[in-house]
Amino acid sequence: MNARPVAALGVAITTFLAVAAVLTEALAARIAFSVFVGLPVGIAAGVVTGAATQTRLWRSRGARPVLLGIAAFGYAVLAAAAVSYAVPPARGLVSVATAVPFAAVCAVSVGLLARRYSDRID
Repeated sequence: MNARPVAALGVAITTFLAVAAVLTEALAARIAFSVFVGLPVGIAAGVVTGAATQTRLWRSRGARPVLLGIAAFGYAVLAAAAVSYAVPPARGLVSVATAVPFAAVCAVSVGLLARRYSDRID
């Protein structure tokens, strides 16, 4: 299976989410609309890491399970956000406090599975 584009997009999404959230929260006390700083910086960081994964990082076979685990984290957060948005009864159950641990379990699971079956990942 060619997982390179899946990993590159997932790593970009994870980086975008992490950088945008951290920067927005860090600047919230000093800048009134810190999201206008956090989102563009997060997008730029996501593009850079996605391109680096696509072109350089994927070449290292030992890094592939870690990259796929990082990608799974971003996909799981997006899935939790989609469920929260699309399923009104789930809005009370899905929050950052539940989505992040869910995504962490998904990331570790995918990383371990990718390490176990590394011969199947191209």
